[in-house]
Amino acid sequence: AAEASRRMLRQSALYVGIFAHRYGYREPGHECGIAEEEFEYAGELGIERLCFVVDPGFPWPPESIDYATQDRLCEFKQRVRQAGYSAAFTTVDDFRAKLAEALAARRTTTNVGTSSVPASTVRGAPAAESVAVHLAPPAPPLLIGRQADQQRLIARLGIPVGPPRAVTVIRGWPGVGKTTVVAALAHDSRVASRFEGVLWASLGEAGSALSELGGWLRELGDGTAPPPDSIDAAVAGVKARLARRRFLLIVDDVWEAESAAAFKRAAAGSPVLFTTRFRDVAREVAPTPDDEYRLEQLDDERGFELFRQLAPTVSRDHEAESRQLITALEGLPLALRVAGRLLEAEIQLGWGLAELFAEVASGTTLLDERAPDDRWDPATGVIPTVGLLLQKSSDRLDPETRERFALLGAFAPKPATFNLPAMAFVWEVDDARPTARALADRGLLEPILGTDRFQMHAVLVLHARSLLTDDEEE
Repeated sequence: AAEASRRMLRQSALYVGIFAHRYGYREPGHECGIAEEEFEYAGELGIERLCFVVDPGFPWPPESIDYATQDRLCEFKQRVRQAGYSAAFTTVDDFRAKLAEALAARRTTTNVGTSSVPASTVRGAPAAESVAVHLAPPAPPLLIGRQADQQRLIARLGIPVGPPRAVTVIRGWPGVGKTTVVAALAHDSRVASRFEGVLWASLGEAGSALSELGGWLRELGDGTAPPPDSIDAAVAGVKARLARRRFLLIVDDVWEAESAAAFKRAAAGSPVLFTTRFRDVAREVAPTPDDEYRLEQLDDERGFELFRQLAPTVSRDHEAESRQLITALEGLPLALRVAGRLLEAEIQLGWGLAELFAEVASGTTLLDERAPDDRWDPATGVIPTVGLLLQKSSDRLDPETRERFALLGAFAPKPATFNLPAMAFVWEVDDARPTARALADRGLLEPILGTDRFQMHAVLVLHARSLLTDDEEE
């Protein structure tokens, strides 16, 4: 490993070091870890080093911290800070912005002959072989049970042959993995073979289409133009830069159809993938019903495959209980990731799991647990709990509809399906259709096609019950 690293450094124009809370691999017979050896050898070669050290005050998942090597790592980070350029970073987006700033500053000072050129060309660095992915999260490290979905979505992009669909709207329950699936698509080699690049925007509850389109303009231009001051200006600028170019556009977590409309106008013939949890948004954004793609939860076998990756000891020693839990959580990836992390941490302490299995399945523990770290909220700067993630949908309901949603949780059978007369009885109304329609539009109920019934996901049942409890306490 050390020799391979040295060989790559000898072919490199620039060294970029990213240091968080792991010291990293140490090859047998070597005094230093491979990351430290790379840093030192780059210095010996005289390669410029741009180093980024995580802000020590920024919250970090405990399972991603190597506590055993913290003393050694702290000494190494101190040398990194003293050796030349270094900057502190917090999130992936913060790191990306600071790296871009450092590269831009370096570009203006790196000259060959009489022309200023990017430093990467000075020593003949090879061109990247993959598609240029702009503003997107990294490729997900774990993508289980989504191969068929990936293949269908790839086909919608006209790969391997054929015209791509202009618009695809991916809709599913909160926590079903919509962002994970499209992030994997953004980094897929098949996309790289078809498109010049990928542009990513993430909206969310408080997202700004103007801000995200402005980011696309910076990525597509030279970065020197002032930011657009209106949606129309941003749309026109992006559209002009995308003309006669092949890009894939991904707009994640759309909450309002009006925001999606701006990206459709700016596409200039490039296909757009949208994701949303809301049925009414999907209906308005998708040009036809065929342009909507429903992302379902994992079946029991694929759910167990994901759980086994997350909790290998638990799934091996408690397979029957693990399978029962996966069925109880109805294969929702968000819930499985949190449950797997929680149970694996417990078994590593040598404690029994019977009580925790029951608590997770009943929701008393699950909703209060922190979501996976990729659900970090830039608006608050924290990683929300599972309950808070689900609450984002129910908070947008008017008080009466919110109360009716909570009541469904209290009376939900297993599996949680309701017909209109049953809902009318629980809500004490003559016609349940207006409220059922409102809950379905908000992604909290799903109509079962060909029947008069609606279903509620098991994890949303837990959330609905928690709302009823909160109201009673108040």
